[in-house]
Amino acid sequence: MDHPPTSETRTGPKRGSLRLRLLITIAAALTPILLFAGFRSYLNAQDARAERRNTLIEISDRAIDEVEQLLSTVDTLQQIYEADIVGGDCRGVYATLSPRVPQLSNIVYFNADGVSECSALQEAGTPVAQPEAFELLRRGQTKVRTDAFFGPQSQTWLFSIMRRVEGPDGQFRGAMAFPLRTDELIRTIRLTNLPEDVELALSDSAGRVFGSARISGVDAERIERATGDEDGELFVLSTPGEAAMDVVVRSIVDDRIYAVISRPSPGMISEFTLQPLESVGIPLLSFTLALIAAWLAVDKLVLKWLSRLRRLALIYGEGHYNFRIGNEFDNAPDEIQSFAQTFDRMANRIAERDSSLRSAIATRDSAVKEIHHRVKNNLQIVASFLNLQRRQVSDPAARNVISAARHRIDALSIVHQTLYQHERLETVHMQPFLDALLSHLAGALGMDEIHVTIKQEIADIDRPADDAIPIALFLLEAVTNAMKYAFGEEGGTILVRLKEDGDDIILSVIDDGFGEEQDDSKTAGSTGLGSRLMTAFAKQLRAEMSSHSEPGKGYKVELRMPATEREMKTGTTF
Repeated sequence: MDHPPTSETRTGPKRGSLRLRLLITIAAALTPILLFAGFRSYLNAQDARAERRNTLIEISDRAIDEVEQLLSTVDTLQQIYEADIVGGDCRGVYATLSPRVPQLSNIVYFNADGVSECSALQEAGTPVAQPEAFELLRRGQTKVRTDAFFGPQSQTWLFSIMRRVEGPDGQFRGAMAFPLRTDELIRTIRLTNLPEDVELALSDSAGRVFGSARISGVDAERIERATGDEDGELFVLSTPGEAAMDVVVRSIVDDRIYAVISRPSPGMISEFTLQPLESVGIPLLSFTLALIAAWLAVDKLVLKWLSRLRRLALIYGEGHYNFRIGNEFDNAPDEIQSFAQTFDRMANRIAERDSSLRSAIATRDSAVKEIHHRVKNNLQIVASFLNLQRRQVSDPAARNVISAARHRIDALSIVHQTLYQHERLETVHMQPFLDALLSHLAGALGMDEIHVTIKQEIADIDRPADDAIPIALFLLEAVTNAMKYAFGEEGGTILVRLKEDGDDIILSVIDDGFGEEQDDSKTAGSTGLGSRLMTAFAKQLRAEMSSHSEPGKGYKVELRMPATEREMKTGTTF
């Protein structure tokens, strides 16, 4: 298994492509009869559904004719008796029309304010029950047939037919309303000769069904489809615990009243849906055989080899590029065998390149570490020269300047020492780095002699190596300033804190020294070398520097840096 396959094992006997094998297996199982039988069954089912739909539509035509004839009669009667109704004779007109129109529930005349002035069955002064319809009449519509509403006087559901009333000048004067009882409307459409299993009912545009013992409501989607379809659409309604129903919904008039025709759905065993055995049995048998054949073929020809390829990919993914496939894929289909061999060659090339890259990286890292080591040594030599020079200078100011320069060079030396001692050259671990820097500062500045203690609260944070030098020099300046100006003879404490704050990293230097009154203008315009260096280092880090001080409460300087490398690269370099 560890040796690459020879030319003999790679070639092997040709066993046909995977695609060809699957096509032959599935084609032999299905055969043309499957398509023909399935298409025939589909046509039979469509014909059966169309026959069921046409039967219900034919019945609904008679019912719709009855309702439309009644509504047309009511429209005519409103025009004939308009003068009498407007004149206040609602009771007399109702007494005349109710024997001829038993569906009529009341006759009402509303003035232009929507308040009844005349009513056959109740006192005047009642507001209109359908304000939306009344508003349509006010805007100029001649007549409106409303949705169903519950009549408080009749205690039943009503459909109202309302007609606009105009004065001699054509201005809106009010409306006549002829409410029709839904139960009487249903009784009218049931006067036709209906089959025993067919039920006729009415619905409004909201889907409320009246006069049905089977259906309590119709979905708004079905109502919407019926609104745009003159013939209606058949759908099967299933309710928990009840038999499925064939239902057709058809618009009667004005998209306000709908006829709902229903009958029990025939189900699987009926003259509509029971098909000959050859139309159902043969397609089902062929389909079953095809599934079994495809299952076996895919398992034997695909899944088995894909599982081995997956195992091979996992082995290579873990870096074991020297593993070889041997003759494990000799019996695989041609495509998978070729793929496995390509995998094998790919792993061999990756192993060679990986070895070369590792060697190059090791050489590079050694060279970079050596450079950092030599830079650190050179910086120490420069620091020694500055020490020698300082001893030969008698001017205290000059000696302080040389000491400050030496401290800055020592900080750079610590940065390079940390880099060549760290395994990852591109980042610096801040805890040991800042610990070494602060320890050096404590000794170099003589903190013990002046009773100053330095404390640390450094979080476990890594920063790019390019940031190490400006952070170190910023910290050097901040601590040096605190040593110079914050304390008296009794000394004090300097706290250095590095922490994460959301998407930012905050470096703080806090002393408990004298403190001073905060003067923002003075801070912003400071010309001291230390202040200018700290500002420059903050810009180099893409950071925001701030300070805070109060008399007797010490001084605090804070550097807020972006946490991610992407954010740090958005600005310009210092």
